[in-house]
Amino acid sequence: MTDVFGVEWLWVCVSKVSPVGFVSGLRRRGELRRDMSRASKSWAGAFVAAAVVGSLTATVMPSQAAPRAASGAGASAVASVPVVVASGLHNPRAVRVQPDGALLVTEAGSDPAVPCTVPGSQCLSFSGSIYRIKGSVRGRVVTGLPSMQIVRADGSSVISGAIEAEAAAGGAYRVVSGVTGTPTTRTALGAGSGPLGTLSIAHGRVLGDLAVHEVEHDPDSAVGNNEVFSNPWNFARDGRDFLVTDAGANDLVRVHPDGTTSTELAFPNNVVPAAAASGDAALAPAGQAEAVPTGIVRGWDGAFYIADMSGIRTGLSRIWRYVPGGQPTVFASGLTGLIDLAVAPGGDLIALSYTGGATSSGLLPGSLIRIGKKTGAATVIDTGGSLNTPTGVAVTSKGDIYVTSNTQGSSGELLKFPAS
Repeated sequence: MTDVFGVEWLWVCVSKVSPVGFVSGLRRRGELRRDMSRASKSWAGAFVAAAVVGSLTATVMPSQAAPRAASGAGASAVASVPVVVASGLHNPRAVRVQPDGALLVTEAGSDPAVPCTVPGSQCLSFSGSIYRIKGSVRGRVVTGLPSMQIVRADGSSVISGAIEAEAAAGGAYRVVSGVTGTPTTRTALGAGSGPLGTLSIAHGRVLGDLAVHEVEHDPDSAVGNNEVFSNPWNFARDGRDFLVTDAGANDLVRVHPDGTTSTELAFPNNVVPAAAASGDAALAPAGQAEAVPTGIVRGWDGAFYIADMSGIRTGLSRIWRYVPGGQPTVFASGLTGLIDLAVAPGGDLIALSYTGGATSSGLLPGSLIRIGKKTGAATVIDTGGSLNTPTGVAVTSKGDIYVTSNTQGSSGELLKFPAS
């Protein structure tokens, strides 16, 4: 798969390097669609974004029906002009509301003191962190998390590392980290890289190793994807277990309390319209795009809702509805570049699009989309074009929407769209 930013863009993965965010490794060159999965799988890991740009341009696919725009205060429900809540964030990824009302922003980190410069190289730093905001009190409550710099073929680089975090018992934090590769990729980085590609306790034990799971099982090989690649992205609790999306492996993995893992779902590839299909046997079969699952959230009805990027191809992103033990179904489609999901008061989903596509001058802004809880109907929320490579979204009980924006570099922001 590619990485979440996998679009060669995100290089997504970054070419093998790899949502984040999010896609960095996409080594594929050329095409957004490369999906973010495997090499591109790495995209999610490398954050998905870095490589995105190159791929996206190549993929400006045939346009499809777009979600209708919100009209009136009732449709939008939030102010279109955001408030900057925090700035100077280092490659921010997810933002999550905690039970006590605090916000946690996960930062993938920044370049090492002596950065890599050779195309294709990767190097390790310990610049990842977790930033907490509660009222007027804010700051990093965890620092020193492993972070990997991945240098793309053109010499630019993308950062992969901590993607999403939540508070755990005793003042600890659980965190899922991308790796944009395999356990071998991780080992090559050197001492301290162990948490990459895992769900773990920050500076503590590994709860589940997604990178090892991919090497041992490679679930999406069943749909013809030909690369072993992991890039864990988001997670949700299911009883005592955790469900983790792996944007590089194109699957949903269950992490059990004893640290073992099992494949919950292997997401099917998406079909690329004939006019846009060019085929890439190194990744998905010709005419197909890897799913690249990203955001996951438990919905109002108890089911899990999971977003996929489908290589950031216009109109190919889907939202899946899944009840453990059953079969997943497509709940909403016709979307683009979905990288995260949240639940709004009342039960509607709020979906975050990393970008609406690309032009010769760069990526288009990202967007927020309200998805009807019963119908799956999509309504674009007016954000005034303010979302620059956004990767994380959270909604409070009051309906305020928080989004991480400007997420590629050390000038990231957390934006707030107040409820009307």
